[in-house]
Amino acid sequence: MHWTNTLSAALLVVAAVAHPTTEKEHKPKLEVHISVADGILKSATDGHVQLLFAPAGTNPLDDTDVTSSPNYFFGKNVFGLSTKHPVILSGGSNDTTDYGVFGWRNVSIDDVEPGDYSIQAFLNIYEKAVRADGSVVSVRFPCGDGAPGIGGYGTPITSLANITVTGKRQIEHLVFNNVTESEVFTGHEIGGCEQGNYEDTEFLKYVKIRSTVLSNWWNRDVYVGANVLLPHGYDAGDKSKRYPVVYAQGHWPAGKGAFNYPTYLDGAFAEAWDTGTIAATNITEARATPKLILVTFRHENAFYDDSYAVNTANIGPWGDAINEELIPHLDSIYNTIAKPYARIQQGGSTGGWESIASVIYRPDLFGVCFSSYPDSLSFNRHQDIPLYTNKNAYLTANGTPIVSIRDFDGNTQVDLASVAQENHWELTFGTSSRSIGGQWDVWNAVFGVQGLNNYPLEPWDKVTGEIYHEAVEFWKPFDLANWVTSNWDSKLKLGEVLKKRINVYVGLHDDYFLNEGVAEFQKAVEAKGGPGWANFTYLAGQPHGGIYNLLPIWDYLDMLQTWVEDHAPDGKTPLPPSVTTPIAIGNKFVDVMATGGHGAALARQAPPTLTGKKASVGRWDPGVKLEAQWIVDGRPKGKPFWVEQGCDVSYEGGKCRELQIEVTGSKRGYKTETRKSNVVKT
Repeated sequence: MHWTNTLSAALLVVAAVAHPTTEKEHKPKLEVHISVADGILKSATDGHVQLLFAPAGTNPLDDTDVTSSPNYFFGKNVFGLSTKHPVILSGGSNDTTDYGVFGWRNVSIDDVEPGDYSIQAFLNIYEKAVRADGSVVSVRFPCGDGAPGIGGYGTPITSLANITVTGKRQIEHLVFNNVTESEVFTGHEIGGCEQGNYEDTEFLKYVKIRSTVLSNWWNRDVYVGANVLLPHGYDAGDKSKRYPVVYAQGHWPAGKGAFNYPTYLDGAFAEAWDTGTIAATNITEARATPKLILVTFRHENAFYDDSYAVNTANIGPWGDAINEELIPHLDSIYNTIAKPYARIQQGGSTGGWESIASVIYRPDLFGVCFSSYPDSLSFNRHQDIPLYTNKNAYLTANGTPIVSIRDFDGNTQVDLASVAQENHWELTFGTSSRSIGGQWDVWNAVFGVQGLNNYPLEPWDKVTGEIYHEAVEFWKPFDLANWVTSNWDSKLKLGEVLKKRINVYVGLHDDYFLNEGVAEFQKAVEAKGGPGWANFTYLAGQPHGGIYNLLPIWDYLDMLQTWVEDHAPDGKTPLPPSVTTPIAIGNKFVDVMATGGHGAALARQAPPTLTGKKASVGRWDPGVKLEAQWIVDGRPKGKPFWVEQGCDVSYEGGKCRELQIEVTGSKRGYKTETRKSNVVKT
């Protein structure tokens, strides 16, 4: 959730999607010409160029946070870049985000204020992937670097240049003359640098496997990994001594321990875990560390630093890869208790959503979740956006900006960034919802279906914020409040299956308004199951962050161990087989693809049809703007005119022998397409 200190990688609109359009004539004040040195690229390359202007004497990467960066950010998709074909960045406008320059904080490079700057450019190189459903995307596959948007492994970069912007006509030259190297790739482990390579310690083990389901879907080798923290006293040879497992969901953990807070490698926690003894305090006596195996996942991918641990139409069957391949593999090599009552899901923010979704979709596999400040559990409040009812994602009904990130001065809210600012910032790192690390973009990729252009079908226009409610409807299987209540009494029987297995904590001053989604989820499930069906904790004045219910780490782990003991077959309240039935499984990949894959995108389309002199404009993806043209006796008649999707139009032009209508659809990120109706003889 909002990993704002790591910028997103921009992903390419495939060359087949459209052809560059001619920008309006203008004479740019400032142009930046970027060429490629010999040996930097193996061949002509598609990708995305990012150009950063920082205050003179500073590194542009020192502060790339949307809330604080003093930089200007500019991005442009490039096709066939080579030593013979440099790229020129100049101008820019809201209408050219596919093939021109989009910038933040100002759209146009001409808007860079005169003054002294340090500038640098970065090139994200993209690989074309033909997925199993026939969809084709061009993306950057990360390489053990946590999917950063700038300077990731293998990124061509220019030298840092100091320039003075005069405000008058000038041309600056940069050269891609170096390539970043990997900090984790040794070349000796399966999967190369994918998911990182790390050396085991006594208690901290690193596992990586090739995922069959992901590799088959992406038509390339895809790996998934785990960091496994074994308890003090663990003996691999003693199969009679087995341990519960806590799966800690969250962002890219790199080589850190299985709990991202605190990291296993830090201080007092590591010392206690290694010795098996928690030191005495003035409140508690010394005691043994909990006997748990702690696991976190490494699942960086082409859209984000983690997969959200579910099956999705855009990122692929990551839920199956983790749950059906990686976890059984871990069970085969470590002394785990491979039963739902002994498997706990936990996490915060992105990990909070993943942990609760894992239990909701896989109650047969996991026993309980302790989820902290999760991403929106109900899209009635997607952060602070009433997504189902609002007309615009960037503005309230009265026209004020919708805030995305906030802080508090006492009880006074301080707005740090709006939804529009964040979305426009993401656009500089990629069009069509493919900025790795961009929070709004990854939600589009996870929750959304594929568009006809093969990329995520966006819920709103990234430039204007206009919400496409037809696209939002496709999000509903990932609206966890909607999923649970819609399947309360269905064959899944989630009302019975999930009772008292969901625990959620959030602060009422959450930085990203995530308390609102939690409250909507609580309202929905309690309307069905009454108070106590799930456990909710709201702490006044608390922001985003911290361990569940802000418990001390050892008290928290003791609580998890106690939950397992209580719900074991011989415990106080055993977890009955009736609530861990496979019948309750959701988020099946076959269902996800049936409604969200490439075939479903094609099935949504329809050409215009003509009945007499009345025409339907056909079916198009949400957000496609339509222009119609009457064809009378084989020739265009009258001027083209704009039409709305879902509307019928009638020909009023008098007599003719044959009548037809052509409708042309256009949308950012889409190939401009003309579809013709049947011909009617009149």
